[in-house]
Amino acid sequence: MTKGAYEFRVRTYECGPDGRATLPTVCNYLQEAASVNAESLGFSKTNFDAAGSNISWVLTRLLVKMEEYPRWEDVVTVETFPRGGRKIVAWRDFELKASDGRRLGAATSEWMLIDLATRKIVPIPEAVFGCLDPSLAPVLGADPFTPRLKFPCDAPSAAPLSFRAQRSHIDLNGHVNNVHYIEWMLECDHPATCTSMEVVFRSETLAGDEVRVDTAAAGGALYHRVHSPDARDHILARTEWKA
Repeated sequence: MTKGAYEFRVRTYECGPDGRATLPTVCNYLQEAASVNAESLGFSKTNFDAAGSNISWVLTRLLVKMEEYPRWEDVVTVETFPRGGRKIVAWRDFELKASDGRRLGAATSEWMLIDLATRKIVPIPEAVFGCLDPSLAPVLGADPFTPRLKFPCDAPSAAPLSFRAQRSHIDLNGHVNNVHYIEWMLECDHPATCTSMEVVFRSETLAGDEVRVDTAAAGGALYHRVHSPDARDHILARTEWKA
């Protein structure tokens, strides 16, 4: 079966002051569900390693829309399935559901495969597209991503923040895990609850690298940019909030 369903119990260390799971926690659930589902379908990093292929998935785009965040000790089910793609990108969708079945949120993502030795993009194996289930409808529409997400350089902006990537931020692919970028960008001042987040991942960060975070308000949303000191973008993002 293409679609997988995976349960997560919200832990105390995954919650904010309001007793609810944070957005980075939700993103960690999505990432873990994607990995487990890919392995069950035969194209996870574990499967590639077993076949002697030194390749791995990297997240290149993520769009999350939340209706409600689960509370401490709630059990959340993440349903996920591969949605399609083209030569060098693959799409995966998610729905987050409470124990009573109501939808808490939905997400869609775009992934690429890289050669871990050369750090270059490689084509998506046909097996990935061969397991698609046409009966599964896209959870956020067939074309959900903003075509060209841009940081509004002329909009009012907050004082920039600076961070340094630590060894504890590095994942199985040898670079900063995508959720840490989200944690860094959310250190800015913002209203209480994020209802929508779209992120484009552009370049990798290694242990010891310094990064800077810019935040600007425009059109009722916040825009975020994590970049190197020489202005090379690592991520661009747009978030929407409610008080």
